[in-house]
Amino acid sequence: MQFNATFFPADFTENKLNVLSLVRLLVQVKENDGTEIEEFETDPSEKLYKIDTELTETMKVEVSVVQGEVIEFYPVVTAL
Repeated sequence: MQFNATFFPADFTENKLNVLSLVRLLVQVKENDGTEIEEFETDPSEKLYKIDTELTETMKVEVSVVQGEVIEFYPVVTAL
């Protein structure tokens, strides 16, 4: 099972992600041309993550499952 989600700056009001997942997820902040600006992994025991980068209209936030993790239930990720 795969999981990928993309969020855009307009989706955020607090520059945070609320994550409910049993596996680690990879969060990447990228420019629209693919240049990576920020990257971090989530921890299943944590739910709230602050994005340090000030998002601009030319950026997106991509969330995917860390390679090697096996997911049984789809994660729930919400932009705050």
